Parts: sequence; C-alpha cells; structure tokens
Amino acid sequence: MQGSIRYEGGSIYLEEVGPEHTIVRYELKKLLYSRQTPYQRVEIADSYDYGRMLILDGCVNVSERDEANYHEMIAHVPALLYPHPESVLVVGGGDGGTVRELLKHDGMRRIDVVEIDAEVVAACKRFFPSLASSFDDPRVHVYNEDGTEFVQRAQSSKYSVVIVDSSDPIGPAEGLFTRDFYQSCHRILDDNGIVVAQSESPYVYPGILKQVYDLFNEIFNAVYPYHISVPTYPSGQIYMMMGLKDAGDTEQFVDSQVQNFFSNHKAGLKYLTPDILKGIFQLPGDVRKVLRG
Repeated sequence: MQGSIRYEGGSIYLEEVGPEHTIVRYELKKLLYSRQTPYQRVEIADSYDYGRMLILDGCVNVSERDEANYHEMIAHVPALLYPHPESVLVVGGGDGGTVRELLKHDGMRRIDVVEIDAEVVAACKRFFPSLASSFDDPRVHVYNEDGTEFVQRAQSSKYSVVIVDSSDPIGPAEGLFTRDFYQSCHRILDDNGIVVAQSESPYVYPGILKQVYDLFNEIFNAVYPYHISVPTYPSGQIYMMMGLKDAGDTEQFVDSQVQNFFSNHKAGLKYLTPDILKGIFQLPGDVRKVLRG
C-alpha cells in the first residue's frame, strides 16, 4: 500500500492506495506529529474511528483501537508454543506493543529490540505511552540499527524466539523478506526455537505471502501460517508465518502453561482467547490455494 495525508475542504484525510484499485480512506481529527527521517516519513494522527494512529510513509502501522489484535497474536502464539521462553529478539517493533505483550510471560529474562529508526521509538514514547513504556523495563534492550546486520552477527543459538515485526517490504523493511535473513534467524535460534514473521494479506499481497511461506519451508522443519483480524490493515486480515527449528506441530502447546497464562492475564488481553488459539491455524480454501501457488 502507498498512502498520504491530504487536506480537503477544511478536513484532513489519510488515503491508502492498494495494488488492485483499492483505496482505504480515514478522516482524521488532527495531525499531531510529522517528521521525515533518513528512512521514512513518520506521522502520528488522531482519527475519529480508531484513536491515535502511527503512520509510516502514509500507511497505518498502529492504531489504538486494534493494536492489541496484532501485538497479542504476534507475541503470545510463539511464546505459548515454546516452553517458557527466556530470550526473545524483536526485529522492528518500534512502537513497543510486541514487547509489552512479551513481558507478560513469566521467566522472560531478556528482550532485544532492533528498530532501525530511532525516531519511531521516540515518537511512540511521546504519543503511545501505553505501548512504548515497555521499553523502560530493564530486561529490554533497544538497538537502533539495521535488523539484517544485527541478525548476521548475533551469536548462534542465542534466542528462544525471533519475532519479525516489520512494516511492508519496501524501504527500511525490504531486507527482512530475504532467504539470507531467515537463514540467519534460523542460526541464532536455540534447538527448540521459533520464528514468527509478519507476512502480509493474501487478498492484497498474495505473492508476498507465498514468497515467505516458500522461504520458511526451505529453512525450517515445520511451518504454520496463522491469521489475525486487524481492521486498519489492508483487507482487514493479515497472516503471520511461524517456523519451528525442530520438528513439531501446534498440538505442542503446553496445556498447563496456556491455562496459567490466560488465568493470570485474562483481564489484560483484548483479542486472544484459548478458543482463538485453537482455530488460528485453520486456513480457508482460497488461502491454501495461494500457498500452493
């Protein structure tokens, strides 16, 4: 998607244009922040229907109303499949929402966040404190550098989970959709490690979803796409690609671990439930067709 903020007749709009003649348009109350960084245009606006929005190069990256859908699903699915993860790498994730969710897991000892654009982190600390305050936790270490370079030099078998919380594969995120990058992610996982990557919508970018699926099948022993409903993302649905370094399946969720987690954090979760956890790996026929090519 490509987008821009426009002023028309005294009103302000965010307009995103898709590759297949699709236009998504939001009326905004006010533009709160705008800055061109060396990597992208970073903007924050207050919208009528979705609260504050983080907008990167004219496209919605985060909205207050539905951010929990995305962040809970990208963080908790791998963290509940892996028995008690202690060390997690988040590539991207400069808004802090994924880190906020990871910190809800008992036994988490270290979270490394590699966000290339320091301005995203600074802006989110100012305008999204419910997300970015997670960066103040002493277990969280933020590195403002290129994620591909960080992963290439990282120690082998260092992480329980790697989460690729990226924007669309253009600009600063382009290198996060390559074979070399995911081979490096495989190397830095421990023997039971898991990678999860944002893999776009099958209805807007089927080619990207298929590309990531094929890469994961080349590199990982088991691969599981799963879906999330996020209204402010193109088509309202986005897929995550999950790769397991060791052979395994989604029946490996540790029942006691899952039960304890939902019991302890029931009030703090907005989207994820035990029932959703059971159903997210069931793929519609048209998505299966995309993955088969």
